[in-house]
Amino acid sequence: MRKRFLTQRFLGVAAVLGVAAALTVPAAFSQSPHFIGTPSCTKSLSSGLTCSGKAAGLGNEPAFVFLSAESVTATYTCVNHGGNVAPGQPVVTQNVTGTPVEITPHNGQITFRANLPVPTKPSSATECPNGNWTVRLDSLTYTNVVLHIQQPDGTDVLTFDFGTIDP
Repeated sequence: MRKRFLTQRFLGVAAVLGVAAALTVPAAFSQSPHFIGTPSCTKSLSSGLTCSGKAAGLGNEPAFVFLSAESVTATYTCVNHGGNVAPGQPVVTQNVTGTPVEITPHNGQITFRANLPVPTKPSSATECPNGNWTVRLDSLTYTNVVLHIQQPDGTDVLTFDFGTIDP
């Protein structure tokens, strides 16, 4: 009798633990962040660098998406009204982190768009022969660009390394 009681008790505890495990295991495996396809970037001298794409496996909590770069180098030219270029052109190099964009996933998926701006244009009065010259942006190089998807804010759950984007 005692042996049967212990066996029934053991089976009862095992059943409870099995149900508890069945309820918790899917939650642990339901989130496996991944990109859908490959994120892509476009660069513009007027708006900077914009990267976009899709990600899934993020659950339903807000995700934060942003770009970072080791440096952004902008090469400018001083041009006068006659179209002449001044010698000794200004080059601006900065470390850059884009503004995080908060996106609420739908069924664990997001479509994102993140931006790194153009560095601040130098003043024609300080960088060119005089204030009558115009500063024109000629090229941008983004070095070691990384896309970050964080969930929660401050914790990377997905990254994509674009490397250097030039031209």
